[in-house]
Amino acid sequence: MQLPTEVKDTSRAFLVEWIIDVHRKFRLMPETLYVTVFLIDQFLSLQQIKKSQLHILGVTSLLIATKYEEIYPPELKDLLQVSENKFSRAEVLKMELDMLSVLQFQVQVPTSYRFLERFRKLSLVTANDDKMFFFAQYLQEIALLDASLLKYRSSEIAAASLILAARNLKKVGTFWNKEMEKATGMLDAEL
Repeated sequence: MQLPTEVKDTSRAFLVEWIIDVHRKFRLMPETLYVTVFLIDQFLSLQQIKKSQLHILGVTSLLIATKYEEIYPPELKDLLQVSENKFSRAEVLKMELDMLSVLQFQVQVPTSYRFLERFRKLSLVTANDDKMFFFAQYLQEIALLDASLLKYRSSEIAAASLILAARNLKKVGTFWNKEMEKATGMLDAEL
């Protein structure tokens, strides 16, 4: 996925950082964050926008993701409020229509968070280790900030974050054994 040159790393990183803060403020499901960032990146890869429109893109992406992922999504007025009412309800709804049209309503993808959950269950080393899982999740959130990592598949990011977490917390040289390689189709050496 390639981002337009006007919206490069720093602007995108600030937007994702803001999304992470709002995500935590509303105590949303982890998957909502990853879907939101996916929507932003997909839209930016297909449609050029001005740097000044990034904030409304972030709010709109969060709105769409919460509608899809949350049982009780925040209301649009609440999202506008945390955005300091920089734009109107009508502007967000127009952006939502534009985004859904450009994305052809493709608003879901297997995210790195879902892969992380799956890999955790597959591994005997990480299956019941919440500390390692949350550290791997933290590493994935850091990866969301870096646009240069968009070239990697979500499954690769999840596997790499879990391996890094295991190496740092458990001091395990490698736990990505033959069973993990067979189940995921990824070799430890590739990750």
